Amino acid sequence: MTKNMSTSYTFAQNESISPRQLYRLYVFNLLGVGTLVLPNNLAKLGKYAFISIALGVFMAWLFMWIVSEVRERRKTIYDRSIDKTKYAKMLIYDLIIAIYELSQAAFLAWIFVKLIRDSLIPDESFTVVLLVIMAVCAYALSGGVECRARVYEVVFFFVLIPLAAMLLFALSDMRLDYLMIKDRVGVDFGIADIFAGAYYVFAASISVFNILFVRERTASQIRGSVSKAIFTYAGILFLLYAVLLGNFGKYSLSEIEFPAVVLMSDVQIKGSFFKRADALMLSVWFFTLFSVLNMSLYYAVLRCENFAENTREIIFTFNKNRHSCSNKQFGSDRQKSHDKEKSTMRSWCIIFVIAVTVTLAYILESGDEIVKKYLGFLMCIAIPVIVVLTIGLMLTGCSAVELEERCFPTLAAVDVVAVDTDEITDKEVTGKDVTDYKEYVSHRDDLANESSGYIEFYYNMDKSYEPEYADDIKTAVDSFEERLSQKADTNHLKVILIGKTLRKDKAAYSDFMEYCKTSKKFPRNTYVCIADDINDIFDNMGDYYEQKINKENHEDGEPIITLGTLLDDYTNEIHGAW
Repeated sequence: MTKNMSTSYTFAQNESISPRQLYRLYVFNLLGVGTLVLPNNLAKLGKYAFISIALGVFMAWLFMWIVSEVRERRKTIYDRSIDKTKYAKMLIYDLIIAIYELSQAAFLAWIFVKLIRDSLIPDESFTVVLLVIMAVCAYALSGGVECRARVYEVVFFFVLIPLAAMLLFALSDMRLDYLMIKDRVGVDFGIADIFAGAYYVFAASISVFNILFVRERTASQIRGSVSKAIFTYAGILFLLYAVLLGNFGKYSLSEIEFPAVVLMSDVQIKGSFFKRADALMLSVWFFTLFSVLNMSLYYAVLRCENFAENTREIIFTFNKNRHSCSNKQFGSDRQKSHDKEKSTMRSWCIIFVIAVTVTLAYILESGDEIVKKYLGFLMCIAIPVIVVLTIGLMLTGCSAVELEERCFPTLAAVDVVAVDTDEITDKEVTGKDVTDYKEYVSHRDDLANESSGYIEFYYNMDKSYEPEYADDIKTAVDSFEERLSQKADTNHLKVILIGKTLRKDKAAYSDFMEYCKTSKKFPRNTYVCIADDINDIFDNMGDYYEQKINKENHEDGEPIITLGTLLDDYTNEIHGAW
């Protein structure tokens, strides 16, 4: 019955991943960077690095909790009185997040290429390896999150079991004297270095920020899955660092670029089959790096697309001629046109993101000084800005995920309908249970003073969404919204269509008014129309009715009836004002 409201493409449709898939996906995301770049950067701390790892993991978990809170609040800076300032805020959010995602993606792509060239194909050019990786990433982008989550769900144990086995083999090669090297606090390093190491661990775990964009899951589900992923990552990182420290010693470890990969080549396994264990184990970092790289690219594309849509919306909102013209398109033609435009925009955004990432990766390959400056930008500017932005979003109740998470109905319709009890009785006589009354619903012409029927409710967006029938308005609204693929944001609601039957039914009308007062679901300035049959309308008619009402008001000067008008009259009436 229900279907995704964006029906023409697969890029961002399949966001509904299970908690188990979310857990495994984020284990890969966290392992990709942390296990490669952290051990040698923490080596000078010696055994005190375990404190840095614990503090950094706690910071990552706390940041994940903050991000999940921002996502759960799902507040929006949009309302019906759109102005340039509010759109400008969303543009700034999208721009900041897009820059961060692109910066991270470029660094990950550079690390990915460097790892493959140094470990497998040193004679191959940087250009060829980079372009092949980015071509694979571009293909993966078209699959959406769910497709990648399913892949990583399958390969999860095929990757982690060999890693655990190699670490166990490496335990036998650990040297106790390396572990007993003195760590001189205040000589080799200071207390500040321990906290700096914790920040490195946190920075390597910053991919938890992307849970802001995970759909179809509650905050508790996300926190549970990602918390398990963080603790799994912490356990592996603790074990890996201990093994590396015992195999290389702190001073040697600090000079090795990718010590985890080097360790795999040093592990001695009996027999001749595993002579190149490092090449086999490179698959661990291939999958983990590809996971986090593709996620950064994926959300960079979404942010760029969102930025382009918001920019176009500003032009659309403040260009009256274009707005007037656009309202002349109705039904499936306008939807098809919108789908085609969005698909084209998405393709251009993918091309743009891939091109920027390749360019930045080339810049990183130009020299060590550039790499140091780039890392300084990521560590000192990009990541702190993302943290501050997230905390700011939590304090202000604004979320940058809104346009992907929400749909914006422009018309709501509500009425009272009767149920054919004779047919239900006949059905029950056959011995079959009746759990759905929709096939027995018939519209009533008049119910003067009693509410003996069912409430019928729907948002006018898509013919695939049939009306919802329930005993009360709240249940009807909640049940209808549960069937939607996105959360309904009624701040843009133009018109509420009220059936004549409900308007004449004092009890049902009173219940509806009370619901509007207490829930504040619908804006007070939403226009109200009374209809003989709320089902006899076309798709996407909210804009049409709003324009028609405004035109009639301009011609005859009659006041426009809004929901606020009805609420005021209802409230005064029940208090005996007249």
